[in-house]
Amino acid sequence: MNFMWKFQKMYPTMSAQLFEYDQRFEQYGSDFTFYDYNSPKDLPQTMKHTYQILVADPPYLSEECLKKVAQTIEYLTKPEKNFMLLLTGEVQRERTLKFLGLHPCSFRPEHSSKLGNEFRVYTNYNSSEKLGAWELEG
Repeated sequence: MNFMWKFQKMYPTMSAQLFEYDQRFEQYGSDFTFYDYNSPKDLPQTMKHTYQILVADPPYLSEECLKKVAQTIEYLTKPEKNFMLLLTGEVQRERTLKFLGLHPCSFRPEHSSKLGNEFRVYTNYNSSEKLGAWELEG
């Protein structure tokens, strides 16, 4: 959640929206939109094809979850030039390419707790400056 506020501080004229299932985030008022990945397009029509930048962190490492989150991303992002960043497990590597056309970056997030799954950042743009170049399979 902190990244959203930091982003808004860096770019005060740009709006940001949090899509979250946990209703405790309602405290953020109009910056919060309730979201259930099981209903991928059950969002306000006014948000359709609105966002140029989208950051997603799906709640589960399953094909079904990623497929539904991909539908939401397609619904929300502008069809022309957009920038997508997805945080999910290495086990989703092939699916992120298949459903969203995203590639893993060389940057590897680390967690304070020992998770059994390695996480990766995937993008639809080559972010070599900040997240390391894409790691493309040969």
